Amino acid sequence: MHPITVVLTDGYSDWEIAPLCGAGHAFYGAEFRFVSPKGGALSSAAGLPIAETARFEAPEDSVVVVCGGPAFEADDGLDIGEKLRQARDAGCIIAGICGGTIALARAGMLDDVSHTSNGPHYLGKYVESYSGTRKYVDEPKAIRDKDIITAPAPAPASFASEVLAAAGLDPQKAEELKSMLGAEHSS
Repeated sequence: MHPITVVLTDGYSDWEIAPLCGAGHAFYGAEFRFVSPKGGALSSAAGLPIAETARFEAPEDSVVVVCGGPAFEADDGLDIGEKLRQARDAGCIIAGICGGTIALARAGMLDDVSHTSNGPHYLGKYVESYSGTRKYVDEPKAIRDKDIITAPAPAPASFASEVLAAAGLDPQKAEELKSMLGAEHSS
């Protein structure tokens, strides 16, 4: 499997990547790299401290996951688009969940692919240049179109499955993970 680079910001939404990182590493041996726009220490929405993250540089051999969090919705509009475009140009698959989809929209990556997020007007609220409305799919689970994976906040199980499959996990095993994580809701 290819390594998975997870882009975190201060206050990142830890629940959105917990199934991906926890189950991905424990059950499937996935390798994760945790980075942030500037590098350094940060904390999750729950207050879980991370002592050190590497500075986000565009990888060449990875799936890049942008975790949601309030930093992308802030007035200063955190923009990591250049690094995301470099990673995509190098052959990486780019994935965003919740507020992480704002980063993909700012990078212009959602204009020509089917994608989802936290509602049909969410991306336009934060990204003036967003022109992908016609390709927006109001879907409660993760979707993949070409080299882009997107998901709304309450879809960490399907997001984990799509990202792990994109990293090279056998698609049947990735589907099993999604079924396992969603089993409590199937009755």
